[in-house]
Amino acid sequence: MNTKTFLTLITIIVISFTGCERVKQVIAPDVPAPDAVSTVKIGVIQPSGYYTGFAQGAELARIQINARGGVLGKQIEFIVMDNQGTRSVPDAAESVRIAKTLIEQEEVVAILGPIFSNNSIEVGPVVQQLQRPIIPGSAGDHVTAAGDFVFLVAPTTSAHGAVIAQFAIDLSELGATTAATIRQTESAYTESLTEAFEVNFRELGGKIVASEVYQVGDNTFDAQLTNIKAAAPDVIYIAGIIPDIHFVIAQAREIGIQAIFLGPGSWDESQKLFNTLTDNAPLEGVYFTADFSPEVPSAERFVQAYTALFTTPPDSAAASGYDAMSLLATAIEEVQTLNPAAVRDALSNITNYEGATFISHYNANRHPIKSVVINTIRDGQIALYKVVDP
Repeated sequence: MNTKTFLTLITIIVISFTGCERVKQVIAPDVPAPDAVSTVKIGVIQPSGYYTGFAQGAELARIQINARGGVLGKQIEFIVMDNQGTRSVPDAAESVRIAKTLIEQEEVVAILGPIFSNNSIEVGPVVQQLQRPIIPGSAGDHVTAAGDFVFLVAPTTSAHGAVIAQFAIDLSELGATTAATIRQTESAYTESLTEAFEVNFRELGGKIVASEVYQVGDNTFDAQLTNIKAAAPDVIYIAGIIPDIHFVIAQAREIGIQAIFLGPGSWDESQKLFNTLTDNAPLEGVYFTADFSPEVPSAERFVQAYTALFTTPPDSAAASGYDAMSLLATAIEEVQTLNPAAVRDALSNITNYEGATFISHYNANRHPIKSVVINTIRDGQIALYKVVDP
């Protein structure tokens, strides 16, 4: 594809901006008026080693929006900062430091990210105090508890847990009546997911026969899997991240556990999902929830543009980054100001947003009302199994 053709493709992909009600335009004292800035600066908090599609999805949206003239007649400029560095996982304290730097020194009008719920929960009070809208790439229900400047773009952990519990009960191939769970400790994300799955599974008539935990970075699970094998569950729900989930599944198969494995959206990182084990056979037949699937017909234009730009299909993180930037631009254009409170109110009132995914509206907790996808791994590839509407 030549440069002219690619730029044409980027330009013709239009995001539908709908549903915001007008909010009174007021310029806050600490936010420059649009005419006083040459670019509109937006902060992006992105870990270097996890879910890098988030920043890439946001970048695609930025390119498209700038090709249409930007927002308020200004080009969007990203200030991207890494909250992981040489650490094994992104750091909450570093995320807080970055958020303060982005607002107080870089004077960004809003922030996209961070990814992990633990990080987003710590950043929330900062943006609330300094009054800047933030749209993390996190799913934890409690992420937005800090206040009304914090918005999710992905379905919540409670939505993921409820959907996969119902799926386990209903799917004829599973016919599950018993389940075990194993989760990473000290994670708001995995704790919320597991609680939602267990509560919903029990309410639907199922029985939780084992509930195990492990520490981040563990790669052997002998004690946990021995207990789970003795309980003989029909399904096992793993609330963890890559590569932990690979080691759990592979070791479970080695000791003869035949249960069907279920998981959450943290599994949806295809480049890592299939490049951790030397033999991916243990992953065959697992099911996991996700925020997005490239196989959904309405996502076709996003998938084409993202693949053209980054030479790989998008995943859930990429869709979240794309939608986060697009939603923010929608809100700014709707109120024609960079005033944080006005942009916040416009985000709250967005309805029927169509981008990489579809968001019906935001609820009172600033959680998006949207579908959850169920994927499976079939023949060594991620395949869409079902879309579950809210």
